Amino acid sequence: MCSMLFLDRAEMDKRFRVLRQELLQRPISDELRGWNYGNPPVKPISASLRFGVGELASRYCETLRDIYLKRVLGVKPPPSYKMIRGVAFHEVMKTALFDMKRFIYDHADSCGKEMLVNLLPRSESVGSGALAKAESVLGGKLDEYEANLTKLGCANLYEFLIVQGAAALDRTLSKYPHAESDSIVNVAVPPVSERKVDGSLVGLSTELSVDIYTPFNAIADVKTGEVRSFHPLTLAGYALAIESDEGISIDFGFIIYIRVDKKVPSFAIKHLIVGEEYRREFLEVRDEAHSIISSGKDPGKPSRCPNFCPYYGVC
Repeated sequence: MCSMLFLDRAEMDKRFRVLRQELLQRPISDELRGWNYGNPPVKPISASLRFGVGELASRYCETLRDIYLKRVLGVKPPPSYKMIRGVAFHEVMKTALFDMKRFIYDHADSCGKEMLVNLLPRSESVGSGALAKAESVLGGKLDEYEANLTKLGCANLYEFLIVQGAAALDRTLSKYPHAESDSIVNVAVPPVSERKVDGSLVGLSTELSVDIYTPFNAIADVKTGEVRSFHPLTLAGYALAIESDEGISIDFGFIIYIRVDKKVPSFAIKHLIVGEEYRREFLEVRDEAHSIISSGKDPGKPSRCPNFCPYYGVC
């Protein structure tokens, strides 16, 4: 994920070394690893019913009525400004990463300044394209004011990431002046890769997209909205899926919160162990969602409906 460009690798490695010591104090039982998909509690109730990780982890509704509305009644949440903006920002991040890699491969002898000259003029078109893609994906359209605000935020985010990429390119060229393009990309662009993961063995989608910080096999997740207590559940779901599909331990994760409401975007990072409590809660939500769909019964509204729930206007 290109938003990783602003992170200091040495600082990240230091954080994960601390987490590794914490993991020794509270290890994760094999019972709650994804490779235990043949036994409870990891074993899904049904092999045919599969969920997206976000569908289960985004616990805006305590009673899971959102699952009932979506899966039983077929009601889709109306696209909101925040939803469209979030998808647009993610599209900008993917575009920036692709543009920077392509520039390095296509301009083997170029430096950071030339990257800036080449890519920064694209910011407005990237912003407009990201908004159009988000509106198409979600089937909604923003009003003129919100659209302009989103495009401006997208352009600012793109410019910020390109500046970070250009600085990383110059640092790499200074340290390794004779490196080939492939080596430069591997050093200048952080060691984060998007993997396609089959989560069907644990009741999840067959084609999940997961960002992995490779030095520690840590999961990275980017959020563009407010901090929510249930966000670590996303990491738990992805950890279970990877462990079931690849048989490797996923112990650590971090959530990157991006705010783009000013000229220069700001970031906050939460590092954590993808521990047993998150795994148990995620699996409990998965099984409860299965029960709701199987029974077809309305679980009812919670005692309090947060106004940031995508289904708030529906309920």
